[in-house]
Amino acid sequence: QINVEDYATLEIITKALSNKIRLAILDALLKHGELCACELEIAMGTPQPTITLNLHRLYYAGLLKRREESKYTYYSVKDTYLPLISCILRMNESQTKMVEKA
Repeated sequence: QINVEDYATLEIITKALSNKIRLAILDALLKHGELCACELEIAMGTPQPTITLNLHRLYYAGLLKRREESKYTYYSVKDTYLPLISCILRMNESQTKMVEKA
């Protein structure tokens, strides 16, 4: 028998990944390792409250770890999720290239 509750964690993760801002944040974190909200704000051209909200959603979904230093909080992708997130972002790159060729 299939227990639907076995998929609760996966549901939380997939919901966290179903947003283009959060995907862009994850892409930046994969490329740079560790960033704070202010660095993401500059890199993405997105208001800091939007960045902070989405960082918190990724963090509470369990995808990110954070480290506080002085008045800044730095975020990075948890090692456990590096392969999954890398795979998803590579799929996006492949889809983008296919659309560009069409």
